[in-house]
Amino acid sequence: MKVKRLHFVCRDNLNVTEEAVGTFVSGYWKVSAKTAEEAEYLFLHHSRGQASFRQGKVMSAKPVDYGGAVRYVFTVKDSDGSADWEGNGTGEKGYGY
Repeated sequence: MKVKRLHFVCRDNLNVTEEAVGTFVSGYWKVSAKTAEEAEYLFLHHSRGQASFRQGKVMSAKPVDYGGAVRYVFTVKDSDGSADWEGNGTGEKGYGY
């Protein structure tokens, strides 16, 4: 099944930077290469129980070395609105299909 929407808990905008007007970079996320390549949208939440505070269309996903492990950094085109958390289980990431 193809993952279309990534939801991450991102407290205090940790590792989020402004790339250009209307674009941000968010990282470092532990996801598979396939998930990073397939993802169409990314949503950042303060917690799983809160709607997203920042979101948008994934423009690129880049693998980087983060403490000796591969993590992904996403460049995202900002969009308005918010979304509720998607995904089952526990942890700080959820997937929407």
